[in-house]
Amino acid sequence: MSISIRGQVISTELDNGSSAMAQDVIIFRYPKENITSKSIIIVQPTEKCVVVIQGQIAAELPPGTHNIQSPANPVSAFLSKFRYNQLPYDTIVYFVSTTRHEVRLTGVSQTDDLVPLEYEVAVYFRVQNPSLLITNVQFGAQFFRDADLAAYISPIVDQEVSQVLNHVKLIEVFKKFGDITTAVTAGLKTFLSEIGIELISVRMIKLIPQDPELRRILQLRDLGIEIYDAVRLGLARLLAEKSDPASVNMALGIPYFPELSTIVVSGAPYTTTGVMLGNQGGNTPGGQSSGGTNPSLFQAAIKQVFGDVKTSGTKNDEQ
Repeated sequence: MSISIRGQVISTELDNGSSAMAQDVIIFRYPKENITSKSIIIVQPTEKCVVVIQGQIAAELPPGTHNIQSPANPVSAFLSKFRYNQLPYDTIVYFVSTTRHEVRLTGVSQTDDLVPLEYEVAVYFRVQNPSLLITNVQFGAQFFRDADLAAYISPIVDQEVSQVLNHVKLIEVFKKFGDITTAVTAGLKTFLSEIGIELISVRMIKLIPQDPELRRILQLRDLGIEIYDAVRLGLARLLAEKSDPASVNMALGIPYFPELSTIVVSGAPYTTTGVMLGNQGGNTPGGQSSGGTNPSLFQAAIKQVFGDVKTSGTKNDEQ
């Protein structure tokens, strides 16, 4: 910004025609070295201007053109009170946006059954009292943006969201959107009003489990699939990604025994028909006597554990 041409004009307009008040800018601090006693402050229709002299708020200027030396100007009244002929060096001019702004806050909370949930909340607001906002926020840069305010109010939002979610089971979480919105609105309305900001509305945008597999299972359940079938389909997908042949059986809910032609019990090999292989009635390859095991008892045990297996080597699953 040229001192020789625009040094006496304090505004958010830049030399290239653009504005320093971007869409996400809440407060713009004008460089104080460009301020002189003959300066003219131009405030745009979507802004208000706060003039701070030696740590005190001297004026809050509405939209329009303001000549500092004009007797009706509050800055001039401030100077005459202290008998200043020109602006002190430590004079700061803040331009504050009065348009509607939106910030989005994200975080992670958990339900009563310790399921981590990701949430996203949209907060809509506008600055109601620029002077109060200037005295309550701290920023070291030239701009105070929506992201800075989001970081400022994030603990309040997280607290209100957690107070609802921490007492709700996962299966009832999605019925609590209204309760969460009400809690966040109540908490933010009080907090923001204390720093000069008017809360317009709060909207709950996202509330989903942090685990992607659990999200897919809940989506299948919402499509009308029973919860146990939804879990099985989720496991089937994981098996399919690993090229495991049991994935089809998992999806269908059918047992899968890849190699059940021979089962070894206590060192003695048996077929699925209950016939002992090899040295019948003698010592087994493990060195122990078979002791005349009853094949029918063995078949009953196999059926109890694995189900009714009719043929060996059939791809029938494992859960």
